[in-house]
Amino acid sequence: MAATMMPSNIYNSVRSLPSAIPPLWTLKSIRFQTALLISSACLVFGLMRTCFGMAMVDIVRSGNETFHSDLHMDWNGEEQARIHTSFYIGAFIAVFPSEFLAKKLGPKHLLSFALILNIIGSILTPFVAIYFKTYILIFGIRMIMGFGYGFMIPAGSVLISKWFPISEKSTAMAIFTTGNQIGIAVSMFLTAKLCQFPIFEGWPLVFIVYGLIGVIFLIVWHVRVADKPRESRYITATELTYIKGGKQKRSRAETIVRPTPYMKIILNGCVCAICVCSFAQSFVLVALVTYLPKYNQIALKMNLTYNGIWSSLPFFIQMITKLLFAVIADKVKQAKVNATLVTKVSNAIASFVSAAFIVLAALTPFGSAELVQLSIIISMAAFSAYVPGYNTSIVTVAPQFTAFISSYAQLYAQIASTLAPILIGRITSHDTIEEWKFAFYSLAAVLAVTGIIFQIFGHGRTEPWGETPSNAASARISTSLAVCEDGQCKLTLLEKHNHDFRTESKMSSDSGIAKKKISRVSYAGEEIVIPGRIEDLENDVIYSIEEERED
Repeated sequence: MAATMMPSNIYNSVRSLPSAIPPLWTLKSIRFQTALLISSACLVFGLMRTCFGMAMVDIVRSGNETFHSDLHMDWNGEEQARIHTSFYIGAFIAVFPSEFLAKKLGPKHLLSFALILNIIGSILTPFVAIYFKTYILIFGIRMIMGFGYGFMIPAGSVLISKWFPISEKSTAMAIFTTGNQIGIAVSMFLTAKLCQFPIFEGWPLVFIVYGLIGVIFLIVWHVRVADKPRESRYITATELTYIKGGKQKRSRAETIVRPTPYMKIILNGCVCAICVCSFAQSFVLVALVTYLPKYNQIALKMNLTYNGIWSSLPFFIQMITKLLFAVIADKVKQAKVNATLVTKVSNAIASFVSAAFIVLAALTPFGSAELVQLSIIISMAAFSAYVPGYNTSIVTVAPQFTAFISSYAQLYAQIASTLAPILIGRITSHDTIEEWKFAFYSLAAVLAVTGIIFQIFGHGRTEPWGETPSNAASARISTSLAVCEDGQCKLTLLEKHNHDFRTESKMSSDSGIAKKKISRVSYAGEEIVIPGRIEDLENDVIYSIEEERED
């Protein structure tokens, strides 16, 4: 006879967390390895994205005095701005299919596809530029590379939402996005050094070397990364149990697949605040990445070597401060401080402190190059607080719909990324000191205005409509026997507004139809198709229930 588990005994069968929580900050931790690999992907993308700003200084210089004068281009300022912009046009286009592709291919394979596009584009760039000379083909290559880059943030955010509990999300997001700062900093410095190599005038080596780095990383990525913890070949049972949550309530994505509430997301105040901050962060970052080398060369009269050092230094510092802000924010939240307060304070530092030091950089006499650079460095250090700020809101406001929210925020980011090279290029078209000051004031204004919007509408909690059904107030999870055909079990779910868990076991002795253990989740009377047990869907179940088995 089948053993029936009574509701009163349900908590006796709940699987407890191990007494020692697997530490995050160790290479033995697979979730830490995963975060490092996502960050490394960000780094590789950063190398191939950022290098054009520094390389352009060498690509377009006059080659009359050199033997290989045909290796330098005569692109004018407007053509250079179009090349810079093309990358972000491609990234903007990628926003629209990113949610669909993240679900269809999975975040791991989507990011692999994006890497392949960038690797091919990077290696082709010098050959196409040298043999065809025209900027139009480079425009096309950079746009395709940008299209691949546009999948990075959505894919990475989905992986973070699946692999980390809420108490580690800020840290995980910091590790993830720190790769961007490392990529920018390394690209600025290394590109300047590679451009000084005598082989082929240096700059073609930049794109070939970065493409080969991408090939090596792609192999490692494919072998080591898994879309979900339970799919990893390397994870231990202890860490998997911790990630799945044990007795802890988890705000995680896609426990049950529900239709995306597009209008609720688009019209939500916090989501709008996230989007404008995403716009501001991308606008300022792309403007500095694209034009800081030119600013150092023209306004501060730096040579290529010093230009590479000073252009990279703000982003090296940002790499450290990003982790620092994130770890502090997570520690404060673990001390039971309100998550919304932590999120808003962090975002205020990123918006207002960063804006203040950008203004200070504009007001500092240009003869004091070190003071100008120090102001920019402090500004970028404060900029890092965006990670425990609005970046964390992306993965907490509606965990089940992280892919769409991340993609939607990226829409604003890519608009900003497209506009920044054009607008800053127009503002500084004559390269006068006053033009550069006005450009800095513009960046500060964008940060301040969007920072105010987030203080009004932003928060760090989960919206009621954004909770997973397993976390929602009307959720009820039970297990039973039901007929399953073609690997899918179709359930009509009853509306039960309570938190009780109940297990029902039934036997079918006469039926020849194959029957399979499945999960039933009541959620406002919806009819939901579940492909098997709920534990097989995601690692997002509130409770891991050990079912009694028949002898």
